Amino acid sequence: MPLRLYSGVAPFHKVFTAQQAQAYKPRLAASEFMLDSLGCAPEDVLHVSSSFRYDLMSAHDMKIKHKAFVARGHEQPADVAFGYHQIPDIGGLPGLVGL
Repeated sequence: MPLRLYSGVAPFHKVFTAQQAQAYKPRLAASEFMLDSLGCAPEDVLHVSSSFRYDLMSAHDMKIKHKAFVARGHEQPADVAFGYHQIPDIGGLPGLVGL
């Protein structure tokens, strides 16, 4: 049976944990493990996060082109030089990707 966040939600394709990758953020090894496991490149993914320091900076360092920053107000605004699209909450994600 596919993994589901809760009833009525589309199944996840894959779930990766820091324990599987044997790496914890902000180390890049966890994201590299994910990309290697999926067989894709940084330009093939959309990175969505709400942490500038622990997620967005690492995604930028990995050359992930497509980034969404969920500005939940628990961190200072991210530096625009890191090339991301800002949304106020996860509900803005469908509009960002044209759905």
